[in-house]
Amino acid sequence: MTIIRSTWTRATAPALTGLLDAGDWSGSATMAIPSGTLMAQNDANNLYIGLDLTAETGTANPNDYFGFVVDINDNGVIDANRDKLFADWPGTPNRLGMWLMAGPNTTYPASNTQVIPSQLRQGFGPSMNAAANHRQWQIAFALSDLGLTTIDPTAPAPVVNFGLQVAAPPGGPVQTPPNALANFSDLNEIILATVPNANTTNLGPVVGSVGLVGTGMIAADGYCTIPTSPPYYFYPQEAAFSGTLNLIGNETTLIGLWGAGARKYTVAHRYGATLAAANAAAWTPILQSWANYQIVGTTDVWQSFGPDASGFYPMVDPSLAYTIQNLIFEWTTSAEPDGVHQFEFQCFTATGAPVPTPSQVLTLKLDNQPATVDLINVLHAGAPVSPCAIVNLASATDGVQLVYEAFDPEGDLWSFALTAEYGHGLSASIYSDSYTAHESPGHIWQGVASDTRPVPPAVWLPPTTCAYLFQISAWTRTTDGYSFPVLESTDFQTVTLIKPGFTLRPLPVTGPEHVAPGGFETPTAARQPVKALPVK
Repeated sequence: MTIIRSTWTRATAPALTGLLDAGDWSGSATMAIPSGTLMAQNDANNLYIGLDLTAETGTANPNDYFGFVVDINDNGVIDANRDKLFADWPGTPNRLGMWLMAGPNTTYPASNTQVIPSQLRQGFGPSMNAAANHRQWQIAFALSDLGLTTIDPTAPAPVVNFGLQVAAPPGGPVQTPPNALANFSDLNEIILATVPNANTTNLGPVVGSVGLVGTGMIAADGYCTIPTSPPYYFYPQEAAFSGTLNLIGNETTLIGLWGAGARKYTVAHRYGATLAAANAAAWTPILQSWANYQIVGTTDVWQSFGPDASGFYPMVDPSLAYTIQNLIFEWTTSAEPDGVHQFEFQCFTATGAPVPTPSQVLTLKLDNQPATVDLINVLHAGAPVSPCAIVNLASATDGVQLVYEAFDPEGDLWSFALTAEYGHGLSASIYSDSYTAHESPGHIWQGVASDTRPVPPAVWLPPTTCAYLFQISAWTRTTDGYSFPVLESTDFQTVTLIKPGFTLRPLPVTGPEHVAPGGFETPTAARQPVKALPVK
């Protein structure tokens, strides 16, 4: 069993090229595997795995394959129809397949029509670990395929328990840990990163950043903007703040304050509906508590933080490692009024003597309200169509219009989109608008309270006869410090549109073919388990 701690991706996720270059993969977590190295990094939605088989050189072998088995519920036993094996699809090397485990060394076949969000690319060439051409695989696992939800930076780090089988000369097939497909009691572990690496630019003197937003990127009125160049994790534009906010200390300042004897601090707060009102308000202590996880070897140790009876928060030794490094205040905003909030920190020794603390007033514009959206009507020939109705269109130029609302009373709207979804994963854009076309010095754009698109007398022409889901979606111009935008509102209505000359006929039902992963027996029936072939 090997345990590694994944690292967060760089500003952009690694490109799926099949080759593990230093530009995308340096700094990743690594572990030794048969014939090479496994590398791991993740973001909030995906786990990226690189399999770098540096020992397989010469010419590419089309019979190479791998299997990546996952204990979905982390209970150390194989649960049929729950735990999963991922592998390259036989005969289609750039397609990732997913097979449900049926028991030790046994899976159920997978339908040849299977579609999963996780992706795979195979390559043969040089990598960051070796200059000679050799076999490589890149896997982008959707966390949902691994039984995980989107990563919450305030929660414990998720863990992926896995085993690996590799069949590539000179050694394959080989499993790590040994007998990985038959026994889940001692699988390897990948501990996922919960937040990106700390921001190191545009930092404030005490509160260096709010999440990944350097406080130097926050204007005096509390709105933040991150330039779209150079590459960064996300790009809020004139954005207010929303949700739970992590105030991250400036590490250089914290080290200096700790060295000067600082062991506790106070947090002062004031509020106003406007910036002028906030500036004129009196400072009062803000008392909140939060949790963080100290990294002790391969274990994340839960710790609680909050003020003592005198309103002092304990200062953490900045040399200690935490899942959210240098977190000095976690602001839960759900009960706070929208408007302008300001914060100021002062440090003290253990006995309460003041420690000179750099002056900084942090100003944040808070907006926790989602936009109001309403798909008011679907119109055909000027008349409203009932939800789930079937509409027979009169001609090739006959169509529908959509009446909708996408409105943000606070004026912090980022964008909205009117779309149609139909068929198998198909969609069409009908109309959209964004703050970029409505920028103002006061950052105000409310959207529209009522609008019809296309503008009458024009109509939207459906591309084919189908059931359509018409949807209005709107996003407010807000960030939680780690993503943008964060608040989405949606409303929809379904209607079936039948174009002229179309006749409904049932299609014949055919059974899909079923496939086993590489290294397993050939399936004889859809739900008949297939066994793994012997391995070393």
